[in-house]
Formats: sequence, structure tokens, C-alpha cells
Amino acid sequence: MLEIKNLTKTLDGTEVLRNINLTLEPGEIFGLLGRNGSGKTTLLRCIQTIIQADEGEIKFENCLIEAYPLIKRKVIYVPVHTPFYDRYTYKQLIRILRNIYPDFDVTYANELMNRYGLPETKKYRELSTGLKKQMALILAFAVRPAVILLDEPTDGIDAVTRHDLMQLMIDEVANRNTTILITSHRLEDIERICNRIAFLEEETLSNVINVEELKEDYVKVQLAFEEDVQLKIREKGIPILESSGVFYTVILKRDDLANSKWLESLTPKIWNELPVNLEEVFIARFGGKRRW
Repeated sequence: MLEIKNLTKTLDGTEVLRNINLTLEPGEIFGLLGRNGSGKTTLLRCIQTIIQADEGEIKFENCLIEAYPLIKRKVIYVPVHTPFYDRYTYKQLIRILRNIYPDFDVTYANELMNRYGLPETKKYRELSTGLKKQMALILAFAVRPAVILLDEPTDGIDAVTRHDLMQLMIDEVANRNTTILITSHRLEDIERICNRIAFLEEETLSNVINVEELKEDYVKVQLAFEEDVQLKIREKGIPILESSGVFYTVILKRDDLANSKWLESLTPKIWNELPVNLEEVFIARFGGKRRW
């Protein structure tokens, strides 16, 4: 459905994206992970042609998006903030969006607004962060797009609102086969709703993989020693998730026999293997690149 080929982008003399290749399938929720400043937002903006890629191409149903501007009606980008909405009420935004998007479904938008009890007469800027994100998502879904690009949709909102937004995404995909590309620092949300994920690191995508398959590649190990070996473990580059005295929880790749045998050589008194979650995998991939 949506295909990115060899996309490269440089901003202010710094290469932000290099040789990005990705294909999104109909009816999937795809998670894009990476540390702050890794280029996630830049990639979304390139897909929607808000900024132009320096190299490569982006196609929707085999048509170049930049060559067919009307295709952008089918590919909607919801940024972290939508300042354009600030001066308008919901009803005013409905009138504006109906003129831009011929397929805008007013009935569906009203149904969702009523379901979540969102105010229709307040200006957008007067709403809380959570209500703003709910309304922005409702308006995006009402456009009836084929692809929605969501940049940190659950950032800064409470647990109840976050649950509602997650369920709204799941329902949209299930009922209309919509494709969603989502970035988020809330990895529990990504783990809950995404079919596949990819890591954006060192300007390019790596490990486009099924979430459950990725988790199976790692193991969390609880260890206990007779003495403090924390420095030794860190010098070895093994991510430590938790430590308390001589008790440690580390994460290993299942096929990392070298580090596994090295840890065994330290003769731990406890060795307890546990399944991992996506946040722990993220720490394993990116935590070792920071100074401890």
C-alpha cells in the first residue's frame, strides 16, 4: 500500500535519514522506534511531503505521492501539536475539513465526539492536552484515509484517555482496514497495538520485525553473586535493567552465547530466566550506547 524506497534527507548540513526502505501493508499498525532526535518525525513529514526528501521515492498504491498531490487526501499526518486548529471550535473545523476532504464523514466524527463527550463549542486551544489529541485523532479518522501517520499520539495524557485512544486506533484498523504508522516513547502502547516495528538508528531503519518475534530473541536474567560485579558487567557491555547490592537483572540476546558463558563463569548463586517486554528490548539496543 505505502512504499518507501531509498529515502535520504539532510537537514542543516546533517544527514538525518539515509537509504530508508519500508513497506506498510493494509490494515496494520506499524511502530517506529528510536531515541530523541533519531529522525522519526522527519520521516513522517517526508512521507506526507511536508518536507521533500533529497533522494528516494514514496509511493501510495504504486503512485508517487509528490507527483499526485490529491493522494495526500488518503495519507493523513497527525503531528504532536496542531497549531492550525487552535483558533477554531470543533464545528468550525468540520466546515473547513469538509471543503478540503470530499470523503470527510461528519456523521462518524459526531458519533465519536459524542462517545467520548468532547466539547464542540470550545476553541481547540482551550482544551486539555488529552482532549486535543482525542479531537485531532477523531478528525483524522473522519477524513477516511487509507494511511494515518501518528507522531506521539499518547504523549502527555492520562491513562484513561490513552486507553480510549488506543481502542479507537484498534477499532479503526479492524473496521476499515486502515494502516497506521505510529511513533511513541510509550513502548507499552507500541507493544499492545503494533503488528510490526522497526528501529530508527544511525540515520537508517533496522530490524523490521514482528513484535513477538523480537521479544523472543531476548531473555531477561536475574542474577545474584557473592560480591559486587556491577562494574565488570557494565565493562562487558551487558545492559543492566536493575541492580541492588549483589542482585542484578540483565538482558541478553538468546544467541549471545559468549556473554552468557562469561556470566556463568562469574559463578552466580542465582540464575533465573524471564520473558522480556518491548521497553527492555529498547534498553538493550540503545542503552549500551550511553555513558553509564
